Amino acid sequence: MGRIRIVGLLCLAACGGGEEGFEAPPCGSFEGRSEGLLPGPGAPGHDAELEAIALEHDRLWHAVHAASTGLNADYRMNGAEHRATFEQFVASGAYDFEAETGMRPEDLGQWGKSAGLYGGVGVAADAYRYGVLRDLGAECADVERARAELVRGLEGMDIAARITGVPGVMARAVLNHANNAATPYETTPLFDADGDPLPEEKNNGTWRDDQSGELSDWQWEDSLSRDMLVGWAMAFGAAWEVIREDDTIDAAVKARLQKNAGDVARGLMVVGEFGYDLEIPDADGRPTFHAYLHESSIDRLYIDGAENGFNAVMALGIVGALAYAAEDEAIDRYVQEELIERRDLPGIAAEDLLFVGVGVGSNFSNFNMAFTAMFLAQRYVRDPDALTRMRLSLRYELWAKDGVDERRPVDMGQSFFDYIYAAGDAESHVDHASVKPFDAGAVERGTKTLVDFPRAPYFDDPVENCDAEELASQDCVLNDGMRVRVLGEVGWKGTLVANQIVPMAVRPSSNYHWRSDPYRVNSEGSGLSMNPAVDFRIAYWLGRWVR
Repeated sequence: MGRIRIVGLLCLAACGGGEEGFEAPPCGSFEGRSEGLLPGPGAPGHDAELEAIALEHDRLWHAVHAASTGLNADYRMNGAEHRATFEQFVASGAYDFEAETGMRPEDLGQWGKSAGLYGGVGVAADAYRYGVLRDLGAECADVERARAELVRGLEGMDIAARITGVPGVMARAVLNHANNAATPYETTPLFDADGDPLPEEKNNGTWRDDQSGELSDWQWEDSLSRDMLVGWAMAFGAAWEVIREDDTIDAAVKARLQKNAGDVARGLMVVGEFGYDLEIPDADGRPTFHAYLHESSIDRLYIDGAENGFNAVMALGIVGALAYAAEDEAIDRYVQEELIERRDLPGIAAEDLLFVGVGVGSNFSNFNMAFTAMFLAQRYVRDPDALTRMRLSLRYELWAKDGVDERRPVDMGQSFFDYIYAAGDAESHVDHASVKPFDAGAVERGTKTLVDFPRAPYFDDPVENCDAEELASQDCVLNDGMRVRVLGEVGWKGTLVANQIVPMAVRPSSNYHWRSDPYRVNSEGSGLSMNPAVDFRIAYWLGRWVR
């Protein structure tokens, strides 16, 4: 039996075809890849409506949110009258915004910056999406479009690496002002006339002009932070996992990805002036404002002998993903011999994830960072003992921490967290499919949240679940009829929160729900900004890819 006939049979099983003589389209790799955590077309349990919702978000994201840089960006309309144009585009099923609407996105509004966390997970979502379509034998046009969209995202990420002018230094964010109606940011030189770095006191992000000499239409923000770096790291790992053996991806694209991953990893391996490694370097020669990933650091301070499990997870996940993508022996040895064997970061992570879950006042950015890094560590670290201890950390320190009975991820229904837990618990790895069945409860909760996620286009409309009278009485009936007790402005940085999770169907607007407090009851909004739903996209396509 010839290859074409074999792949046709594979697609019959995976895609649900049944015609006599059916042959699969000749574009996918047809590896007979097993189904993911979320079943695909033709598999038992496949949710066709959820897949259709994902396609709407994918189309709008590429047509608008990633149109300026190839990377994720929020988008703000010039006026509410333009809402109908975006609604028309989504309803049309089209991919070309200008061809469908007669307008360009830059005619109707402007983009915000493309920042590392959201840009990185957007590239990762595109990588998983392309891999799923390719490996399950999707239609040729869909595979080719997904490949081109992934490559454009990788090119945007390469710009974020090159624009700083220093190998190993990634931008916190980038902006392409050539096609953006927004006023460019005021920029500051890296150094003054005497060669001293500017600004004099390091801050959490200063806008700079291009330092590569090749990108005069672009600007970049410095001071890459831990939360932004973990997004870039996810992009490096996911993209390399999907394209490593794919000959349809240009070799030059692959080489740039590997070089950038290696440069960033080697920058983190450098021991700084205080005698510690794992400091994020900046183009002005200083560590970034939130540079510190070493297990002996507590936020921006070093304490000899400290064992910060949160930093341990972050370091293992970030450097582990970079090492996987770089395929560099020196970086691999650093991960294995220094971080795992000598310093036992997996053991530190299993003991206590400091500052991640602290009750009502928890910072959900920390939850998001911890889950993202945990996913990378469990997927790309290869030491069996280290993986065992990381699973202990996932289950008992992050997912359902012992002795904690509130604000636990197991109860939150945050899809990204649910799927990462299910993948780690089932021992799914880059080298093999899951060893155990996926946790059905986690998958079900995560999928329910995605089903209830706002449809595209997702505007930042104000949400009032609890009116003034309900806030005063602390007894509130949410917009879906659920009754909660209002706790007051006691969440992170004074967020108004309830005692129970606010269901996604009535949850306040967010441009990235996995780092927003799901107990928040109300939100303001202009109705002019479109949330990119990159949070939906990374959760959905991770669920489809992880097997």
